[in-house]
Amino acid sequence: MNITQIRDTLNSIFNEKKKRIIFWYDGEKEFEEVLPGLLLDNAKLIRMDEIPALELKIKLELDDPQGRYVLYAPCHEPSLQEDWLADIRLYGYTFRADKASIILSELGLKNPVLRSHLKKRKAFFRSQERLNRLKKWVIASDNEDTIDLKILAVLTKADSPEPFTILMRLCESFCVKGEYNPSAESGLWADIEKMEMAVPFRQLISKTFGYLEQESSSLYDLLLRLFVTDFCTRLRSKSPTALTHFNIDNPAYAANISVFLSQWRNHVVHYRTYNLISGFISKKLNMDDIVLAFDIPALLEMMTFEVCERRIIRILRDQIIQDHEQRFDEIREIIKKRLDGHWCIFQTTADHKQNHYKTVYNALELSIDLFDLRKKYNDGFNFSSAEKLFTAYFNEIHGFDRYYRNFNELADQIELEGWDILKSLRNAVENIYSGWFMDQICLKWGDFLGSESSKDGLLSKWQIPGICNQFNFFKHHVGPIVQKSLRNRIFVIVSDAFRYEIAVELAQEINGKYRFRAETEPMLGILPGYTSLGMASLLPYQTLSYKDDSLDILVDNKSVASMEQRSAVLKNQNGIAVKADDLLAMSKEKGREFVKEFRVIYIYHDQIDAVGDKAVSEHKTFEAVRRTINELSSLTSFIINSLNGTRVIITADHGFIYQEKAPDTADKSVLELKPEGALKSHKRFILGRNLKCSAENVFRGNTKTTSNTQNPLEFLIPKSTTRFHFVGGAKFFHGGAMLQEIVVPVVMISEMKGKHLEASEVHQVGVSLLGSHKKIVTNSPRFDFIQTDAVSERMKPRTLKISLRDGNELISAEEIITFDSDSSSMDERKKSVKLRLQAREYDNKKEYYLILRNSDDTEYDRIPLIINIAFINDF
Repeated sequence: MNITQIRDTLNSIFNEKKKRIIFWYDGEKEFEEVLPGLLLDNAKLIRMDEIPALELKIKLELDDPQGRYVLYAPCHEPSLQEDWLADIRLYGYTFRADKASIILSELGLKNPVLRSHLKKRKAFFRSQERLNRLKKWVIASDNEDTIDLKILAVLTKADSPEPFTILMRLCESFCVKGEYNPSAESGLWADIEKMEMAVPFRQLISKTFGYLEQESSSLYDLLLRLFVTDFCTRLRSKSPTALTHFNIDNPAYAANISVFLSQWRNHVVHYRTYNLISGFISKKLNMDDIVLAFDIPALLEMMTFEVCERRIIRILRDQIIQDHEQRFDEIREIIKKRLDGHWCIFQTTADHKQNHYKTVYNALELSIDLFDLRKKYNDGFNFSSAEKLFTAYFNEIHGFDRYYRNFNELADQIELEGWDILKSLRNAVENIYSGWFMDQICLKWGDFLGSESSKDGLLSKWQIPGICNQFNFFKHHVGPIVQKSLRNRIFVIVSDAFRYEIAVELAQEINGKYRFRAETEPMLGILPGYTSLGMASLLPYQTLSYKDDSLDILVDNKSVASMEQRSAVLKNQNGIAVKADDLLAMSKEKGREFVKEFRVIYIYHDQIDAVGDKAVSEHKTFEAVRRTINELSSLTSFIINSLNGTRVIITADHGFIYQEKAPDTADKSVLELKPEGALKSHKRFILGRNLKCSAENVFRGNTKTTSNTQNPLEFLIPKSTTRFHFVGGAKFFHGGAMLQEIVVPVVMISEMKGKHLEASEVHQVGVSLLGSHKKIVTNSPRFDFIQTDAVSERMKPRTLKISLRDGNELISAEEIITFDSDSSSMDERKKSVKLRLQAREYDNKKEYYLILRNSDDTEYDRIPLIINIAFINDF
C-alpha cells in the first residue's frame, strides 16, 4: 500500500466510521519513513513514542475533546492491561496497516491466514514493481504454495507461473556467451536467495520431480538427474549401469521429467539453453561411449542427447552402404521420424543458417532414391531403340543425374562444416553413378549413335520421332505463339548449360506457386553442343551457317556473338535481347517501359557454364545449379508479376556432364595425331573440314545433319564420357553426344487465369483425427491421424505440433509430425503419436483439449476430451 492508499483509508475511517481517534501500531516500522508525507483532512498525526501517555491522555480528552487524531506508535500493539490509553482505544479505532494485511488486500486474497505467510515474504514485497508483476497472476483462491510459485515466477522473469517455465528461465541464467557454466554467478538465483525463496524453490522441485535437493546441492545436480531419467525413460532397452544411480525411477516423477524436457526442447525461446546443457551433461557422462551399446530400435524415441542423433545417422548410413535393399522402406520411415525430432527442427547453434542434421538425413534419403533407381535397372538399360532410350531418359532415367547432383550438393554443405559423416556414403554414391550408371547409359546410347556413314545410326539422321530438334526451337515453340495474335508477347530465357533434370526440378518449384503453371518437354540438342552454336540455333533464322575460313556463327549471314547482334536478328520479329542481370536490375516501371514495344524478349542467363567450365571453380558446379534454379524462379516471377508477362519459355544451349571422381588416363580419348583440317579442338569434340582420322574411339558426324548448318563442318566426338583433353577443367564437360549433353529442356510457363485460377491455388494437406477420443484413461494416450490429401506440386506437406492442454497450458509432451505422404492409398497416409501426460490431478468432469498447431503456432484444430485416470496408480 502506498502513501495515497493509507491517507484515503484513514480519511474514510474518520468520515465514514465517525471515529475521531485512530491508533496505528507499526511494530515492524514498515511505514515510519512515509509519515512526513502523510497529509490528512482536518486531523493531526501524533507519534506516541514522542509524548508521555498521561500528557497525551489529557490532550485528547480535556484539551481537545472534539479533535481528530492519528496516534502512530512504532511498536507492536500492547495488551489492554498494560495500556494507559486502553479506555480511549475501546471507543477509538485501531488501524492495522501492517504490510502483510495491506498486501493481502491489494492482491485480493480472501484467506486471512495468508497474512503470516506473506509476512515471511516481506523482502520480496519491498519492491512495488515486484508486487505489481505478481498481481497479474494472483487469484482469490491462491494458497501458500501457489503464491510461492508465482513469486518464483516473478523472480525468474518467467513467462507464466509454472514450475517448468521457472526452471527453464533459471537454467538460462547459467548460460553465458554460448556456454553452460554450472558455477557461473546467476542473478536470478541470487535474487531467489536474497528474497529467502531458496527453500520454497527446493520444495517445488521435490514436489514436481521427486528430487530431494539439499542446501548443498546445486542446480546442476538436479539437471544431471533430469537428463539421465529422460534418457532411461525413452530408451527401449535396459538402462546402462553407469547411469543407474542418477535415474529417478518413480514412474510419476519420470513422466513429469520427460514432459518437462520435451517442452523445453520444443520451446522457441529456451531450446538453445537446452542444447547447451544437454551437450555439457553428455560430455560429463561420456555419452558418446554409452550410446555405442545401442542400436536404432533402442534409440528410436530418443531426443535427450545430440550424440544419439549421430549414432542413429551412422547406423543408417552404414546400412545404406551395405545395400540393405529390404530395409530401405524401414530406413525411410526412421528418417521421417527423426526429421520431425528436436535435433532436426531446431538449430544446434545460433550461427547456423540451416540445420545440419536435417541436411544429412535429406542426403541419406537421396542416396536411397539413387540406390532404388539402380535396382530398377539392375539388368542394365535394355532398350531396343534410340527413341525408347531417349524417352526413358526424360521420363525417368534423368533421376540418376538429379539424385546424384542433389546428394552431392548436400554432402558439400556438410563437409564445409567439417563433418565427415557422409564421406563413405559419398564413395558408394560415386560408385553407382560413375562406376555403373554412366558406363551403362553411355554404352547403350553409344550403340544407337553409329556414324554418319551408318544408315541405322542416329548420327546419320539426327532425328527422334515426336521430338523437336533444337535448331527448330523458334519455328516450333516461339513462332506459333507470336503469329497467333498481334497482342501476344513471349519471354524466352536461355540459360547456359541448363540441363534437362534441372529443368524438371525448376518446373516442380514453379508449379508450387499460385497462378503459375509449368510444363517441361525435351528437345534433341545440336551437335557439337557448344555455346555459340547452341545460342544461334535458338534464334529465328532462315539460314544458319559458319563464316568462311572461321568458326563464327552466322544467322541469315549476320553475326550473333553479342547482345546487340542478337537484338538485330530479333528485330525482324519485333524482339530484343537482354542479359538477365540487366533486366532484374530494372525497377518494375523501368522494366515495363523496356519491354513495352517488343513482342519477343530473349533473356540470356549464365551461371552454370560460367562456373563449371573453369578448372578453378568446376567443383562448385552443383552450387551454381542451385543458384540457377533460384534465379530462374525469381526471374520468372518478376516477368509475370512485374512485367505483365503471361508466357515464359526457359531453355538452354546445351546440357553438361559432371562427375565428382577425378578423371584418369582411361577418361582421355587419345588421338595419335591432331587430324588435318581441324579448326577447333574442345574437350568433347574436334571441329573442322575434311578431317582425316582413322581412330575407332570416336564418333564422326557433320553439322548439317546435327545442327542444320548450311555449310557443314565435320566433327569428331569421343565415345562414352572420354575427353580429348582436360584443359579448362576435367570434371565438368559438354559438347558430346551423351544424353545429359543433348537432351535440351524446354520449360513452358504460363499465367493461369479465369476458371483455371482456382486450380492453381497452393494448399497444405488436411489432417484429421481418426476414431473417437472423448476420454483419456491412460497416462500415455495414443492418437491416430489421417492425412486427407496426397502431397503434390500444389498440395504441400503440413507440419503439426500436437499436445494436450488445459486451456492453453501444456499438460503433456509436445510432439511434432510432418504429414508429407504422396501416396494415393489412405492407409499409407496414417500416422500416430503418443503424448505422455504430466503427473498431476485431473478433474474428470472438466474439458481438456487435444491441440494441433501449425509450425507457425497458429491453431489448426482443438478437440475437447475428458481425462479420467488415477495417475499415480496407472503405472
